[in-house]
Amino acid sequence: MSTILTHSISLSFRGRRRASIAATLAVILMWVVGAYFVDVSLGRTSIYSGVTLLVCLFALTLIGLRKRLIMLPLMSVSTWVQIHIYTAMFACVAYVIHVPSIIANGYFESVLSWLFIVVSVSGFYGLYTSRTAPKRLTALSTQVRYDRIAWHRDQIVIAAKKLLDQLPETPDRNVLASFYQTHVQPHFVSPVKFLYLMRPTTTKKRQLLGALADLDRYMDARVRQAAGKLAALIRTRDELDYQYAIQFRLRAWVILHAAMSLLLLVTSIFHAILVLGWMGS
Repeated sequence: MSTILTHSISLSFRGRRRASIAATLAVILMWVVGAYFVDVSLGRTSIYSGVTLLVCLFALTLIGLRKRLIMLPLMSVSTWVQIHIYTAMFACVAYVIHVPSIIANGYFESVLSWLFIVVSVSGFYGLYTSRTAPKRLTALSTQVRYDRIAWHRDQIVIAAKKLLDQLPETPDRNVLASFYQTHVQPHFVSPVKFLYLMRPTTTKKRQLLGALADLDRYMDARVRQAAGKLAALIRTRDELDYQYAIQFRLRAWVILHAAMSLLLLVTSIFHAILVLGWMGS
């Protein structure tokens, strides 16, 4: 029953997405036809496309306001996200019509072009990340809130220290303790590296687990069992780092995309004022 329901929901979502794409393409087609008629009637196509772009930028920035006014009955946030996506697609077409080349001429206009391109690319990146990140996170054995990851890291350090303190002073215990202090503890107490945030890998985990496995022949049964628990802590830390990297990138993207979008809107308004002033002179 649940499989049938899931399949039905999936079909319904696909149907809505296809309908939304079809509606967006229809609007784009009508708008392009409108631009053609403006051009053949010797009107200002740049004004037609520029006003459209400015309206789109205003509409695209409204999603940030909607997320802060969750108490108001202004449709669901997911609906606003869909509107945001298809409006962005429409804005990209309007931009191509508006500028004579992908990067406009002139210092100020080229800066404005680069701003639009950066915001557009970051938007499509965010669309990809917001679709794939939840699947990556749910594939892990546990899911941890972003603001609780640091606490869980501290608990790993405490658990590892307690694990070693419980072992009697023996030569094999000292081998494990030396390995922990030299290789594992620095990893446990260090922050996530910037390169890892950009591209999470399991390299460090594999290195530590491989080196820990090489020590197996020096351990008796009790210390070997403790080494197994230490290996589990290394895997847990790796999962926490992975979750931190994915969630950090999502949060960083939201902040940067919003800031760049606002800068683009302000710059576009200034550009419109300059154009209107030039036309009136």
